[in-house]
Amino acid sequence: MVPAYSVSLAAYGGVPGASPSVLREAFSQAFSALRKNGGGILLVPAGLYDFGSYATSTYINLVKDLSNVAISAYGATFKATTTASVMPHMFYFLNFNNITIAGAGFADPGFTPWINWKGMYCVGIQSSKASRGFRMVDCHAERVLGLFGTNNNAATRQFLADVNIHGKVRYAYYGVGASFISEQVQVDLNCHNVRRAFIAYAMKNADIKVTASSTENWPGSNGLIALVCDGSDSGNVENVQVKVNASGAGIYGCYVHFYHQGPEVDGYMRDIDATVNATNVHSKQNLFLFDHESNGVQPKTARIWDRISLDGSVTGSLAGRIISNPSFSTSPGTVFVSEKLAGLTDLSKLPAYFRRKKTNELFTEIQ
Repeated sequence: MVPAYSVSLAAYGGVPGASPSVLREAFSQAFSALRKNGGGILLVPAGLYDFGSYATSTYINLVKDLSNVAISAYGATFKATTTASVMPHMFYFLNFNNITIAGAGFADPGFTPWINWKGMYCVGIQSSKASRGFRMVDCHAERVLGLFGTNNNAATRQFLADVNIHGKVRYAYYGVGASFISEQVQVDLNCHNVRRAFIAYAMKNADIKVTASSTENWPGSNGLIALVCDGSDSGNVENVQVKVNASGAGIYGCYVHFYHQGPEVDGYMRDIDATVNATNVHSKQNLFLFDHESNGVQPKTARIWDRISLDGSVTGSLAGRIISNPSFSTSPGTVFVSEKLAGLTDLSKLPAYFRRKKTNELFTEIQ
């Protein structure tokens, strides 16, 4: 619970127009006061906060061991300009509990989507001990590398839980990266010209919603949404719901990518509901892609796709496929295709584990 105690960034000199060093010190002092009090509300006055230029991958505001804090930043925009192929973070939270950022805007005039990894990450989180409850509400970003990203790995995935990101992203490389979170992820994004709206390794217990539009002059990726399994040792993917509403140029290889990676033999994706509604998409792409990549796309794999349900609709034309499966799975599993989508594709050209799902049919694995 966030205490009623509150501080204003302005009380520490953090006002629009202040120098980058003054702004960083103001945040440091404000967070120290909140930490000493056991939490509270940080009020950030509306306006532009320019943190200067960066040629190194630094943490502009590094925040450690903070709990029960709500940052109210409606009308405030945090700006940093990258001048090299680096990835500075505007805010980086290391070990935390119950943090909310509300209403904040972010911008990086130095970002370009044509150079990999050149641009600002708005918010990053990492934990080396139990950290639970991180939320971004009504936040928006334009011309940034990414709105939000986690930086744990397979060895530390048990420490992160309960992440909720809600906002708008325009002209960006990433929307949200939510890899190696043990459980409970909710994402609701509105994206325009974002190379990849969402990516996560070892995703578990998640609800992902993305509304996306795009134009042909923006670079895409192999998937608007990528659910990635790097093998059972790194973490499987299970109990995930995905809903995509997409329009405009099809700059992606697919809209939802069921993406096995790496050389490990074992790994599964299971209990996933994915819906894609495509409206007036006017380039060639797939709605759903199932493959295993390890030194190239593998024609056969022992990795598993099981109890996966596909649904959606197509309004207007679609030059690509409803489903593409270049990596044939030799392991038992079932991918259910809704009656609506089955009417738009030829299931006989797909492996037998893709089957038409009858109305109200429950998951039943085919052996």
